[in-house]
Amino acid sequence: MTAPETIKVLIVNEEGQYLAGTGTHWEFTEDRSRARVFDYQQDHVAQQIELVRAAYKTVWVAIRLDPREAYEFCDRCGSRMVSTRAYFDGKQFLCPLCRAQPEEKV
Repeated sequence: MTAPETIKVLIVNEEGQYLAGTGTHWEFTEDRSRARVFDYQQDHVAQQIELVRAAYKTVWVAIRLDPREAYEFCDRCGSRMVSTRAYFDGKQFLCPLCRAQPEEKV
């Protein structure tokens, strides 16, 4: 049995802005490079979009990223970056901003 394909997506609102941020501070931005990258299946994107539609009567759309794009994704904040800007600490890939910030203890 093969594992399901990982589908990376961006979430876009009705104004064409991209969802960015982290679990504690979400915002929409015009800057696609700041957009949060989601795993369509693991992050339950379809269900989250439906919850937003039902609760707030607004439409968000998941836009699939081309899997051939040569980007890495920050394991802490989910932003994407060109591979040359990614830092691998032995456990996770980090963007320059997350690398500069100490990891929050939960």
